Amino acid sequence: MTLTPTFADFSASPPRTANAVVRGQGSSPAKDHWKLTAGGTVAVDFEVGAQTDEVTLKVCALVSKLGPEPGYAPLDVVLNGREVVSRWRIPGGGDLPQTMVFAVPADWLRAGTNTLELRSGSDARTMLWLYRVLLESVWDRDAAERAMLAERAGDCVWVFTTSSCEAHGGSWEPGPDLRFHLDEGQAAPPWALSWRAADGSEGAVTFASEMHSFLGHARTPDGRWRQLRGELKEREPVPVGFPVRRFVTEHQWGGGWHQAGGLAVHLDAGSGPIERIGWRDQRGNAASIGLPPGGASFTGYAQHVNEGPIGYRGTAVGETPGEAQAPEDPRAVRALGTADALALLEHAHARTAGEIDTARRAVREAEDLIKAGTQRLDRLTVARTELLSLLGTEPPHRTEPVEAESLG
Repeated sequence: MTLTPTFADFSASPPRTANAVVRGQGSSPAKDHWKLTAGGTVAVDFEVGAQTDEVTLKVCALVSKLGPEPGYAPLDVVLNGREVVSRWRIPGGGDLPQTMVFAVPADWLRAGTNTLELRSGSDARTMLWLYRVLLESVWDRDAAERAMLAERAGDCVWVFTTSSCEAHGGSWEPGPDLRFHLDEGQAAPPWALSWRAADGSEGAVTFASEMHSFLGHARTPDGRWRQLRGELKEREPVPVGFPVRRFVTEHQWGGGWHQAGGLAVHLDAGSGPIERIGWRDQRGNAASIGLPPGGASFTGYAQHVNEGPIGYRGTAVGETPGEAQAPEDPRAVRALGTADALALLEHAHARTAGEIDTARRAVREAEDLIKAGTQRLDRLTVARTELLSLLGTEPPHRTEPVEAESLG
């Protein structure tokens, strides 16, 4: 049995968690991390079933500076009373959070509740800043990070306060809130976002990984460029009646168009209808779409992580309340108007069809691998028979199949 992906994300207060309960002593929440004083401890309790796999532990942290010099806060990591690492000097000089990766033997874990402790040395002279802790089976690579990004993205609306200033100086002036919802089915919050409005204004911003702020630039309708920055105001579930534009979509690859998952999008930068939106998420997926007046369709491109660019197009199925309000609860579906309910069901069907299409491709790839492995085994069997024939030895009769792994 593998470990359920486990994380504690200290960019929120209280921390966002999966399969984890956080306790602290000599530690406190800050803007996007927890601070540990000298001797401070953060404990993460997590549950394990019948564990048989080695576990990968990832800790993202930094040591705050001592003036202009690197700080000092040695880290101890202890699991169920056993030291994973002792008096670890976190690299990086205190400028950027560092992710450290450790292997935890399977026999260090026990069925039931396990406790991971992260301690700052009692002789620490500066603060230890803790950003996140992730635990996953060694075979389930990056599962905890994917689960954390999915939880952070959620089905939510992001709202940021904004301010801007002239590129060559001047005071920061408050601007309209930036409000957006974006769900392409990739379960990751955006790293970068860009847009162009019908009035000629446009903007491009990049977010802190914890999504508490952004920095970028914006162009006014009259052509002036300004620096643009934002601070997170609220992150809330998609409310009933929120004007999310939903699309059934297709991807172009292999010479044709194929059904893909749905797209739900809303962006309000305070400048009227949007005619172009582009984004890159924290898993590395990117897309850009162009919308005609009215937004009845879009044309664009997409590029998924570790893949090449593909065509991307979609047809609107209406503005509907958030998905969380409908598919799981028949009463919520009945509460919608007929057109909205049909649009919602069409969107869900398209999304399911896209997932089925992806699964079919994966099955075909697996079948190709099996076929290649069978052909390789056949070639090895023939070569072995020929070699034994040259040596004058009859091949032994086997009643059980030869496992491919034993052939090297």
